[in-house]
Amino acid sequence: MSGIHFKIMRYDLHPAQSMIDAFETDAGTKSAMFRAFTRRVELFGSNITFFKEPFTPVSLTGTRCSISCRHCNAHYLSHMLDGSGGKLYLQASKLAEKRAKGILLSGGSCTDGSVPTYRFAETIKKIKNDTNLMISAHTGIVNHMQARILSEYLDMALVDVLGDDETIHDILGFEACVSDYESSLKELALAGISLAPHIIVGLHNGRLKGEFRALEIVRKSNPEVVVIVIFIPTKGTPLENAAPPKMEDVVKVITTAREMFNVPLSLSCVRPGGRYRSLLDMYAILSGVDRLAVPSRKAYAVSRELGLDIAEIPGMCCSYDTGKD
Repeated sequence: MSGIHFKIMRYDLHPAQSMIDAFETDAGTKSAMFRAFTRRVELFGSNITFFKEPFTPVSLTGTRCSISCRHCNAHYLSHMLDGSGGKLYLQASKLAEKRAKGILLSGGSCTDGSVPTYRFAETIKKIKNDTNLMISAHTGIVNHMQARILSEYLDMALVDVLGDDETIHDILGFEACVSDYESSLKELALAGISLAPHIIVGLHNGRLKGEFRALEIVRKSNPEVVVIVIFIPTKGTPLENAAPPKMEDVVKVITTAREMFNVPLSLSCVRPGGRYRSLLDMYAILSGVDRLAVPSRKAYAVSRELGLDIAEIPGMCCSYDTGKD
């Protein structure tokens, strides 16, 4: 008897089936959820991992962004530590002194869609040499040379992958296309950088548009983990009055991803709050995710009701192998 079948036999799927059956959604969605949850048990047994505090993000550009996407408008940069103007090494050193496990390098995008991490190569290499920090980065779109520079110090590339040209033009607001994201993943992989592609559900005004194509692109890149991000209508942005994606749409993306990938599937800390978040965490767990960043109380309650074994990981990004902490 294979180990996979052994895991299924040891875990009781009936609570999951009962919870899914009770949802007010269509039969097709329920069936997809149960298939995805069963597959998740085949892959990871009863284990579920909660990442309680993500890496601290540091903006290499301060609050500056050259494109000011419609969904963000540089809003989130103001919530990051400021690593611009020669402050990056100091910010990283302070985090290391506080015994942080890692750092997330981020910032505003350049007009070509890249986040200019590669411009800070010497400083980041010094951080790498002088501290024990794991270094992740939002890379954006990168070319061959930029990927080679990043490979000198980057432990993990967090790459938002878009699968629709219209979304890139209308929401992100710069001249690029889907093939640029596919090329970026290819260059980062060839450079030997571990990949944690991010699929943003509902970025096109809260509607699905290109998410499944993005998953197909990601499948070619041999990712370490696939991360599901949920569009947040954010005050002060052009999309503040948009609705977050419908729960059924989120489920479609998560269940499809679970069927496509054998690697961990994580729900990002970037997702709406309030009641939506509680419902989302419940649906996501029952749709096949095996990792959650900053889990809600509902996530704990549902996991316990399902008989899942919760492992809590402090101070770690949900893109990493928990064996690296």
